[in-house]
Amino acid sequence: MSVNKRIKYLGNSKLSNKNRPYRIQLDYQLNGKRIRETIKDTTYYPTDTKDIKDQKDRIINKIVAGLEIELGNTKNGLISRQLQKANFIEYFESLGNKKNTNTKETWTNTLKHLIDFQGKKISFQEITINWLEKFKGYLINDKELAMNSVNTYFNKINAALNQAIKENIISENPIRFIDRPKKEETEIVFLSEDEVQTLIDTDFWDNDTKNAFLFSCYTGLRISDIKSLEWNHIKDNRIQLRQTKTKNTVYIPLNENAINILNNQKHNENFVFKLSEHTCSINRTFKKLIKLTNIKKKVHFHCGRHTFATLLVSKGTDIFTISKLMGHSDIKSTMIYAKVIDEKKEKAVNSMTTFKI
Repeated sequence: MSVNKRIKYLGNSKLSNKNRPYRIQLDYQLNGKRIRETIKDTTYYPTDTKDIKDQKDRIINKIVAGLEIELGNTKNGLISRQLQKANFIEYFESLGNKKNTNTKETWTNTLKHLIDFQGKKISFQEITINWLEKFKGYLINDKELAMNSVNTYFNKINAALNQAIKENIISENPIRFIDRPKKEETEIVFLSEDEVQTLIDTDFWDNDTKNAFLFSCYTGLRISDIKSLEWNHIKDNRIQLRQTKTKNTVYIPLNENAINILNNQKHNENFVFKLSEHTCSINRTFKKLIKLTNIKKKVHFHCGRHTFATLLVSKGTDIFTISKLMGHSDIKSTMIYAKVIDEKKEKAVNSMTTFKI
């Protein structure tokens, strides 16, 4: 594909062209659109000698030759220099806007940190190893961010760059060359049977939030799946649902506790639970319920899923079955609950009085 060169004169327009500096402007077509790109790094001056001008001509011709190759590549679906100059911030925001409500919240938070660190513009070609290391340092040094949040936000950048590779915007992801922030192993917080009963016995003004959490304790569903749970997902006392997070389909038999919750929710149409679309709002409401009880643990909504798993383990249910019920793609994710129960047993044994021999 041809690239036309044009002269763009600079400075005082009242002077004759031979007394004015100029730059070369490239004129070409890209995806049916006419592009004019001025080469700003190379300026010709009236005082240039022939050798200097020839040297600048060689630079320009090299750029033109490279651009013609790249335009040919674009035509054949290969990487385009123009695409690499696109704004990564805008691209990241557009990807986040396509996510479901629960996931979108994380992308939005990542975007805020991106803009705080960089501003509203950075091209794909400026996303280098050095830039990524600096952004990682910025996140780590934010005292308000837990390490797991740093890991999550950095993973969103990684996901966006991987998507850019699929769309032929970049050829490789520079994140693969650096050490990503490590995710910390967090304490698994769950409720005992007595604490679940305490919640049941506590009057609360928002029954949908209370019942939704208890339903999570009885089924192991994530908050994203509980928010999207519709009556047509329930048939013959069993839930059949495609998980929002993993996209795996789970089949969960409903026990008597779960069925009682559903009977209390019959007043709702379409969706079983009438909840805020924002997870943080649901958690705020749920924590108000916890404050009405004598439960001293730092409980959040996801603890319902932890409670489901640990209660099953404590009753002797095998890990493989629990893994299937929870929709885990890797049984290692389920093993952490067995570890929690083992630690609880060990603590109980060690609490026994030491008798004199």
